Amino acid sequence: MKIKQSRGRRIFDICNVCFMLLIMIVMIYPIWYVLVASFSDSNLLMQNTSLLIKPLGFTTGAYKLMMENPMIVRGYANTLFILFTGVVLNLLFTTLAAYFIDTANNYAHWIGTGDESELLLGEWLKERGCRDKMIISTKVGFDRKGEGAGLKKEQIEYWIDESLRKLGTDYVDIYFAHTDDLNTPLEETAEAFNSLIKKGKVRAIGGSNYDTWRFNDFNNIADKNGWTPYTAMQQKFSYLTPNYEKVPDFTFNEPTDRERLRFLEAKNIPLIANSCLLGGCYEDSTRLPADYLGGEKLERIRILAKEKGVPATTLAVAWMVNAYKCSGYPVVIPLFSSSKVSHFVSNCEGVNLELTLDEMEFLNK
Repeated sequence: MKIKQSRGRRIFDICNVCFMLLIMIVMIYPIWYVLVASFSDSNLLMQNTSLLIKPLGFTTGAYKLMMENPMIVRGYANTLFILFTGVVLNLLFTTLAAYFIDTANNYAHWIGTGDESELLLGEWLKERGCRDKMIISTKVGFDRKGEGAGLKKEQIEYWIDESLRKLGTDYVDIYFAHTDDLNTPLEETAEAFNSLIKKGKVRAIGGSNYDTWRFNDFNNIADKNGWTPYTAMQQKFSYLTPNYEKVPDFTFNEPTDRERLRFLEAKNIPLIANSCLLGGCYEDSTRLPADYLGGEKLERIRILAKEKGVPATTLAVAWMVNAYKCSGYPVVIPLFSSSKVSHFVSNCEGVNLELTLDEMEFLNK
């Protein structure tokens, strides 16, 4: 009788654990949102700095649909998100050797306050005790519910201190201007960023959502005054051809064109490609965004993906990582998101997928 009770208890405990894991998966799935940045096989030495970046990194995005999910009580949502994302952070850090993490001072203001991502990352860094092993980047200048927009000196100085406080660190490795600010002289912005580097709060700077000529003007001003220039650009980019007739949702948030690619190649500046997997349209054509075209290129990448036995999305990552081999392309660092860990890992495999010049030529037709 005692044996039966013990066996029954074990079965009950196992069922209970399985049930709890199932509930956690169901609750966490809608709020999972992670972006991944992947570098080319060789290390990337940021210009004008001693900052050496390894081939793989990622960035935490935000609380995807968290507040809209009726199954989640708000008081527990933050804990669950941190628990799940922390597991993935550890997976990337220990298994995939990822240690470049990108965030922003306004992720995820569209759902929460805009502090969530930096606070999450700060907690993880503190628990892990690995700040000195990580490359951390964040951004300033984009609106967050009516505050924070702009690149004036006082704004840059205020928000870097806020980011450092939330991240629990005394410096960030790369500080991005999140978008251009036409109401502030480039000289003021450049000098403010350079001041942060002199103070040791920032190691390198980059520009996101800039017209190419404005980005170049910024660097010319920096060079003229002996200040640190932008050493990376972040912009929309993917394998598919952009639909330039579609007006972007935000000023300057336009897909990368060939002229921008040639500029970055000539200046030896890496392109950090956001929105690069286009919401999963490489597997599901109905998810193709309005600012990109499908057609023959979409069919072509699917054909080669089938031949190589990988998902088309994985091949899209590989194409970006291998793009630097082709004339007219800079080093490209893809940033991507996943709603399933299996997709996430599969996409990461694209980082190490070597494409021949013949395969790149086939995809580039």
